[in-house]
Amino acid sequence: MRKRLCNPKRTHMVNSWLSLIISTLIFAFVAIGVVNNLLAEPNEIVQEVGIKTFRMFTVLSNIFMALTAAFSIPFAIDGIRDKNYHLPRWIVDLTFMGSTSVMLTFVISISLLAPRAGFVRMMVQNGNIFLHTLVPILAIILFTFVNDYHTVKLNRTFVALIPIFIYELLYLIFAIFIGEENGGWRDHYALEELMPWYVLMFLILGLSFGLATILRVVHNRMHRQDKILTEYYYRHAKEYDKESIEDAIIALSKEYKKYDSKGELLVPRRIIKILDKKYRSGKSLAYLCNVYVNEHLKDE
Repeated sequence: MRKRLCNPKRTHMVNSWLSLIISTLIFAFVAIGVVNNLLAEPNEIVQEVGIKTFRMFTVLSNIFMALTAAFSIPFAIDGIRDKNYHLPRWIVDLTFMGSTSVMLTFVISISLLAPRAGFVRMMVQNGNIFLHTLVPILAIILFTFVNDYHTVKLNRTFVALIPIFIYELLYLIFAIFIGEENGGWRDHYALEELMPWYVLMFLILGLSFGLATILRVVHNRMHRQDKILTEYYYRHAKEYDKESIEDAIIALSKEYKKYDSKGELLVPRRIIKILDKKYRSGKSLAYLCNVYVNEHLKDE
């Protein structure tokens, strides 16, 4: 079956806008949720309000996700302007860490806490709709379907667990070992009532690894699909069907120059490699990139 030619620039533009909108919403929703917790009154379920709210994994994981989403915003704005949305690998890794943490919050809230406290109360009321529901859902969409520009390797799954592991250590020290009566934290998750703390903490890490694996698999699948469609486009689009690789790269440079904002010159090496495979020129990447740059700067 013949694949439909899908212009990557259109995809970049759509993803740029989606990233900008979703990242902004995540940041705004987290801000609203945290302020709500700071101003809330304690009740029979949640006593960690005010400054104590920063002892909650839900709050800390959402703040971390908000910060990682904020890092995507400048690149989304550049993508809208240049029609070339691309993220550094470190931002994708941070988004992976943040989305894993808030996905853990979502799964525990909807599967363990909601049946006990009530679904509406736990997932919707008192600002929980932001930190327990909307932010996790948006974070999952952002990582798996929008910011899918790098393959996430298996070893990054363990890196994604770092925030969760750090919180477990802090909780173990302040809530279990020190305790509220000695100036530490209240055992607000009631770990000692459920099962031995070390068993529960290993179970949480195992669950987190499973959730991170699901996110990684979906993310990589979307990345492979986008890569296949991009390669197919540049191999078959008429505007890059020239007599030589040089002519094709010159056409590429002219196309990108239309959106040049006179800022940093970015050389699309990945696309140049795709064109090189098409023409089988055997010429070095450095030479082909020079062709692109020389054409781009020809009138300057």
